[in-house]
Amino acid sequence: MKLEPSNRFSARRVSPTAAAPPHGAGAPMDLDQASGRKVWTNTFRARSDKVIAVGRILLALGSVWIAWLDSVHVPLPPEPIYFLLIGYLFYAIAAAFLVWRTEISRVRGTLVRHIIDVAAFAIFMSMTDGPASPFFMLMPFTLLSATLHWRWRGALYTGLVCLAALLYLGYFDAGDMLDPDADTTTNASRILFIFVAAALLVWLGAHQEAVRAELLRLVQRTPSQPRGREWPARAALDYAAHVMLVPRALLLWTDAEEPWTYAALWNEGELEVMQMPPDAFGTWTDEKLLRSSLLVTEAARGRVLVHIGEGRFHQWSDPDPPISPALVEAFNINAAVSTFFQVDDLQARLFVLEPPALTLDDVAIAEIIADRIKALFEQAILVRRLSDEAAVDERIRIGRDLHDGVLQALAGTALQLQSLRKLKDAGPDVLAERLEAIQAMLLEEQRELRGFIRALEPGGNLQATGEMQLERQLEAVAARLRQQWQIDVSIAFDPPSGIDLPLALTYELARMTSEATANAVRHGGAQKVRITLSIDNGSIVLTIDDDGVGFGYGERLDHAELEREKIGPRSLRERAAARGGKLAIERIAEWTRVVVMLPMPQ
Repeated sequence: MKLEPSNRFSARRVSPTAAAPPHGAGAPMDLDQASGRKVWTNTFRARSDKVIAVGRILLALGSVWIAWLDSVHVPLPPEPIYFLLIGYLFYAIAAAFLVWRTEISRVRGTLVRHIIDVAAFAIFMSMTDGPASPFFMLMPFTLLSATLHWRWRGALYTGLVCLAALLYLGYFDAGDMLDPDADTTTNASRILFIFVAAALLVWLGAHQEAVRAELLRLVQRTPSQPRGREWPARAALDYAAHVMLVPRALLLWTDAEEPWTYAALWNEGELEVMQMPPDAFGTWTDEKLLRSSLLVTEAARGRVLVHIGEGRFHQWSDPDPPISPALVEAFNINAAVSTFFQVDDLQARLFVLEPPALTLDDVAIAEIIADRIKALFEQAILVRRLSDEAAVDERIRIGRDLHDGVLQALAGTALQLQSLRKLKDAGPDVLAERLEAIQAMLLEEQRELRGFIRALEPGGNLQATGEMQLERQLEAVAARLRQQWQIDVSIAFDPPSGIDLPLALTYELARMTSEATANAVRHGGAQKVRITLSIDNGSIVLTIDDDGVGFGYGERLDHAELEREKIGPRSLRERAAARGGKLAIERIAEWTRVVVMLPMPQ
């Protein structure tokens, strides 16, 4: 019975048209792929040219020597063949010079040189003993050259030309072809040799072209980078199916931090991702095969080759099924290539289903694919961790803002209301005036809180960019602090005017000023607060002096000591550190001084 996602588990199907392309997609267009194949083919041909040029010279030298040794058997006068062979030797040297003179080989004149080689062996053989000619050795050389240049097509067409030449040259000795005592039996053996050699080289060329195409698909198309916190299932299976040319691919993975098993099935461009219980399929493979790469020929019958390393395989022969029967049935697994990878606590297994033709090479390709998919999951895990850390940092920052803003305002309002008890004998006009002041304070804080909440919404401007004149902002803060705490607050600037800072930094300085003042009044009983803001050696220095009882420290404490001992106003310490700044506290005569130094923005 196939597993179907129930209400407890989620499944989603993503079609190619419905899904937005992932961020940073690395898939080139078909035109780019064709161009890449042509470039790779031409560069390989260029490398082959140098080897072929050396081989051509050696064969030309050998041919001259053989002609000299065989001169007594040549039916024609030796002069023409000698001249032709010497001419071919000079041609070989000239061709080698042209190929080797360039620092980087390029594909130029390969077809012309190949035609000359074919014509040369045909002429030399026709002028000597036909198929039994000692210059027959030029024919396999030409066949190999064609394979190096044009792979299976070169081997096929050149092989046909070679066979046609041999049959034509041997036609005149057809009466002696089957005579075992006649020299022409060599003709038949050489025709057979060329036929078999051409067939093998055609296969070799086709195999090399297939391997080269697989490698090109591996390197030319990189897996798409996922966007956000999504697991990169689509990018991974898209890439695997593209490289292996399969209609279906399956990816299973579990994460120790999440209580379920993920199963992603890619089927002809459609992706289905399912969340299942961790025991949905039991163990995916037999325990002995947990980390092994598998070449599955028939999953239901347990016909599996296990990769034991270094390209060696052994046939699975245990009575237990190598792959979970529930998994085989759920996803209709028959022929497949499977490999395992792990990232931290995440374990995953890739199944490339229904490959066109199973070969041992498929395991090597699948392991390379798995290694690239592993990198995708490493990035996804890193993005998740960074996202979680950013969310924690954001919560901490919001908590500080609420503490230094709304909570301090409420504390000030509570003190104001408490002070009304002392005015019970005062006239109604005095009470009404104080109540109006408290009401105005509450309305101001209500507006600030509403703006703060709006800034938290998507598209809000809590960290807005731009600049604000600092004097105006801090003067407004000082006025609010006077009214809120009923104290004497003075403020000074150095330079006296013209300090423009980014909005976010201005906001931080205002919050620090409010927090330091609230601490001085609530915990130190201060009645006077002096605020000074200056620019010193590329740093913004915010100094808050108060006449309260202070923190009880008899000496200056810098940021490192405050941080190490975890003492002093925590909110100020954290705000300063978050901006790359420092906090210091000292007692000067009857005053307590809090100094915040922040780097000046560039």
